[in-house]
Order: sequence, then structure tokens, then C-alpha cells
Amino acid sequence: MAPPLASSATAPGRPCPLCGSGVADVLPAASDEKGHCFPRRRCTRCGTGFLDPLPTAAQLNAAYAVSYYGEGATKFPAPIERLREAAAVGRARHLLRGLPTRARILDVGCGDGRLLRLLGQRAPAAELHGIELPGPAADRAAAVPGLRLHRGTLENAPYPDRHFDLISLVHVLEHLPEPGAALDRLTRLLRPRGRLLLSFPNLASLQARCFGTAWFHLDAPRHLALPPPEAVRQHLIARGLALESLHHACWEQNLYGWLQSALNALDRDRNLLYERLKGNRSHLPERHAAVALHAALAALLLPPALVAELTALLARSGATVEMAFRSPS
Repeated sequence: MAPPLASSATAPGRPCPLCGSGVADVLPAASDEKGHCFPRRRCTRCGTGFLDPLPTAAQLNAAYAVSYYGEGATKFPAPIERLREAAAVGRARHLLRGLPTRARILDVGCGDGRLLRLLGQRAPAAELHGIELPGPAADRAAAVPGLRLHRGTLENAPYPDRHFDLISLVHVLEHLPEPGAALDRLTRLLRPRGRLLLSFPNLASLQARCFGTAWFHLDAPRHLALPPPEAVRQHLIARGLALESLHHACWEQNLYGWLQSALNALDRDRNLLYERLKGNRSHLPERHAAVALHAALAALLLPPALVAELTALLARSGATVEMAFRSPS
């Protein structure tokens, strides 16, 4: 089931950033934490939802300000960082299965380098590469031992074709203005029998359909395009890759998504609790008392959120998905 349409008529605009189709339906606009609205459309061919027009450079610079990465030495308080670390440890173990000893690994949008650090600890002979935009996260990643960091984008990264045994994009695909072109480049960068790991929000999920524009993972204007998992599968299979696995369980993302989406539906100020969890006390300081109310509501909503998440898992309709692909030999 697709998100509701603002209009049943198709509208002209930029082509679909995944499949290139020029026909799309108009979706309700998405808003950010400051109440700014961003028009959206959905491709009638592949189902990808995307912002159209794209945000301006000034809007994106504001969206990726220092506060987005957290105002402390880490993005979240220690208890949440421990949960993120545990999730990354599990992902690292999964990714290392079947990799050669001297594997060449690339993490696109590597953030603070957490995943690459864990991979390096478990595979000390591996060659680690990361891509991250200049800023606080890249500064943290630069401290990871042995990491070869490219401060920039995938488009201007100087890697030759057939270069990597493993490429990962963990919640990065949705931040790219042209995910179709990015997936094509990544396909070329893989060595024979190389693996591509993608983790991204699922616009076709139960959570997305329940909450509409209040959905936590809509995250305008940072999330520029949200392709459904099936559209990504078809895109990569058409380019010779084989799907190895598809997982709908992502507890550190999906469960909180239910809670914050419900709070967004109840309060006009989007992501208030999430911003406070990142330590962003400069965000709506006049609503300091409301944060405690949001936290209490989140605690009350936790049992139904667990039930909702289990329902989504049984329906294979997780709010975020993780897909692994293998290139041909």
C-alpha cells in the first residue's frame, strides 16, 4: 500500500532519481523540525518517493549543521551510544563472513567511522576506506586507526572500477540526490563476487503508511529520495547483482520510529524528543518542560510500539530494511 496522494493527477518535475521515469504523483509535503515544507512526488513506475524540487544548498547546509551530529563528543548520550555500538558489532560480524583476509572495504557515508573501526578490529589485514562529508562526523572518523578517509562525496571519490570486496551504505542511500546513479557507480566499484550492503528507510512499510507525513524516517530535507526495497532489488538485479538477503528487523531504528512518529502526530513540533536525545538544547528551548512530557508519553507508548513492530516483522514490512547483494564472478 502506497502513501496517500495529495493529488491523483500526475505532475511534471524532475525525473525519478532511481529509475528515471518522468511520471509521478504528488504526495503531501514533508516538513522539517522548524516547520519548513518540502514538496514531494512518487514515481508511478517504481514507487520511489522524492523531494521535488531538491532543497537548496542553503537549506541542506542548515539541515546538516553541527547540531545534526550532536553537540557533544558523541551524537547521543552514553546509554544510546552503547546500543548503537552493539548493533554495529552485530553488523560487523555479519559483514566479515566470507570476506578474504586482505579485503578492501568501503563504507559510504561512514559517519564517525564506528563500523569501519569494528571491522578493522576484527580483520586487521583489511584495507579500510570511508567517505564522509566534511564536518564533525568526518573529524571523528579521521581518528580511526588505518582508515583512509575521503572527505567529500561518492561522485568525486577517486576509486577505480572493480576495486572493493565489500561496500556498505548504512542509512546513506536516502541522503543521495540520485540514488540510481549512485547504485550504478557502486556496482562498477565491486570486485567479482564482491558484496554490497544497503540499509535504508522503507517507504512501503507499515510504519510509513500508518503515520504519513508524521513518519520519523521521512526526515526532510535530509532524506532526498526513499526508494522501496523492491525497486532497489529490481534496479540492482538488472545490473547483474544477486540478492543474498533481505532483513526487516532493525531494532535500534524501527522501534524508536514508532515512538517518535506517534509523538510527531500528537505535537506540531517535529522530533522534539529526538533532538533533545542528541543534546540539542538550542532546539526550541522554550519547550523544555514539554520534553519531559514527550519522554513520559514515549514510555507509555513502548508496549504498543513493541506489538506494532512485531506485527510489521511478521508482515515483512519493517520501517527500515537491510539488503545484501553479490556481484557476479
